[in-house]
Amino acid sequence: MDLPLVIYNKRSLLGIVGSQPISLPPATLWASFEHARRIAASLGSHDPESSLAAYWSFSTRIQQWQQIIDRVTLAKAGQLRFVEVGSGMGLFVLTGKALGFDVVGVESSTNRYESSLGIARSLFQANALPLTLIQAYSETLPLPSASVDVVASFQTFEHVAELRNTLSEIRRILKPGGLLFAQAPNYRSFYEAHYGIFAPLALGKSWLKLYLRLRGRPTEFLAHLQWLSPAALRTMAREVGFSSIEIMPIPGPGDSTEKLPTVPFSSPFKSRRGSVSLRLAYLLARLFKVLRVDSELYPQLQIWATA
Repeated sequence: MDLPLVIYNKRSLLGIVGSQPISLPPATLWASFEHARRIAASLGSHDPESSLAAYWSFSTRIQQWQQIIDRVTLAKAGQLRFVEVGSGMGLFVLTGKALGFDVVGVESSTNRYESSLGIARSLFQANALPLTLIQAYSETLPLPSASVDVVASFQTFEHVAELRNTLSEIRRILKPGGLLFAQAPNYRSFYEAHYGIFAPLALGKSWLKLYLRLRGRPTEFLAHLQWLSPAALRTMAREVGFSSIEIMPIPGPGDSTEKLPTVPFSSPFKSRRGSVSLRLAYLLARLFKVLRVDSELYPQLQIWATA
């Protein structure tokens, strides 16, 4: 992939919130490309653009906010405090700030993701929005107990060091009746999203490591991954004090009675890594559900939990 083409031939505007354009300046894009290239290399991939497609998908961020609004209503959202755990490069938080919401991002930005917080800061500066990002670990959130109305977290739970402690901290900072909204990969499915491969993940991490080695792929990345499953998440959520938890596939865009004042532009990046494997995994998940063998083999989990 040619870096100058990425920077100069891609549209710099991601979309519009209200009357404010949300831009992705060249310096921020350059830094995110270098970050994506390092991550791709650790996976044995030469496709950083698939990661860029995920990082800078403005339509995804809008859809995530829309799902929250569909739960809490737009009028109430203006009175709530939101926190994103694992805010990464900051686009979800930035979108919320542009919408006028009280939202804070928490990002550890260490080890393989050490550049994320710097990229997020440059994104906020380029869009002239107040920086509301905290550098901290999810297991020790620097926020008062019962001080947050909604915690969001996307593609983060599989990367934390101690998932139970993370869920416990999220429960601690949520007000009674507060909501956790999360999305994460399902390691009972047939698709590993980071490597972009079709594989029966329920057989465990050791088997996948052997399979990757046979394909000539590096396996060090697997060491830190939490092997998430719907059953384990339900158990941990109950044990740390959540009163209810719903786990389902991530839905596509639906009808909303309160549409957010946003216009996403078509993504300047294409996600190619593992696209065929992903479609096959969803097909197999639907087949198993129709046959009533297993209804929870979808590759991505969506989680709603109530404190």
